[in-house]
Amino acid sequence: MNKIIFIGGGKGGVGKTIISMTVVDTLLTRGEQVVFVDSDDSNPDAYKSLKAVAPSVVLNLDTEDGFMALSNLIESNPKACIVVNTAARATKHIVKHGGIIIDTANELKREIVMLWPINRQRDSVELLAEALDGTEGEFATHAVINTYWGAPEKFMRFNNSNQKNRVTSVVVFPELNDMVSDKLNDERLALSNAEGGMTIAERSVLLRFRKAANEALNGVL
Repeated sequence: MNKIIFIGGGKGGVGKTIISMTVVDTLLTRGEQVVFVDSDDSNPDAYKSLKAVAPSVVLNLDTEDGFMALSNLIESNPKACIVVNTAARATKHIVKHGGIIIDTANELKREIVMLWPINRQRDSVELLAEALDGTEGEFATHAVINTYWGAPEKFMRFNNSNQKNRVTSVVVFPELNDMVSDKLNDERLALSNAEGGMTIAERSVLLRFRKAANEALNGVL
């Protein structure tokens, strides 16, 4: 399996980092080769956590040159899943330059998957609409409801929007306990190498989260 997996969202505060880390964890658990790309070059938290467990790079995807560099990385890693954590400012650049990656995927016969985490705010749904307007039909886009912001039924703006009918599917992503999340962030740990310095309770919470998150993502990866 050598999919090209983008984690979108178009803004901060929707859970791109933890979802990116979980996608990498899910793929590594399956025994897949993974190359991770963090395009949040101003604050690459996911890169700092994942570089210990998978080949990882930071790429600025604000320009055509950045998308060409990503295309070259995809071409030079034909057997690896490429996981791209996009920056908060990324939507307009994906719409403008994403055709380079679409052409690359088509020529190499590789599948693109977009995971689009959302929260309960209006701009989150609006950014999803903007992304779909520019890319709909080019690849599968899965909305990811991050339950850190509440149960799925509380996402009324998304649930009552046309965007819910436009996405390929809706993924309900589990919440990670704040204490465990803080430890991962503070110590720059990936999900798969975090257990050593944790208490029994923290390890239990992390293992349960990994299992639930991996199950949630299995249907779309």
